[in-house]
Amino acid sequence: MTNKKKTAICLIGLFSIIPAITWLTKKEITLKYLSDNFFMFALFFLIVGGFILVLSSGFFDLFQKNMKHLIQLRKNNEPKEYVPFSQIFKKKPVFWFIIGVSLLVTSLILALIA
Repeated sequence: MTNKKKTAICLIGLFSIIPAITWLTKKEITLKYLSDNFFMFALFFLIVGGFILVLSSGFFDLFQKNMKHLIQLRKNNEPKEYVPFSQIFKKKPVFWFIIGVSLLVTSLILALIA
């Protein structure tokens, strides 16, 4: 499955699930409640995307290497290979940002209408 299909399926699912969650929790659907729920979901996707972006940039690789080395020195073990965070999170966080931004824009539009 391509990345565009995955993004489209996730967006369609979220645009149908979020109003259902709003209706189940509040027993009424108003633009204010919808805007709030879209914002909370957008916030989640943007935070996860930012977290992946920071880890994939390689900023924490030096800290990770030094901590692994320190732990191995304390245990008197021979040094083992480690996989840096930048290689674990090689995938770009574009998927998370596209969904987060589209939900955020929807939330802002609903807030302006309400």
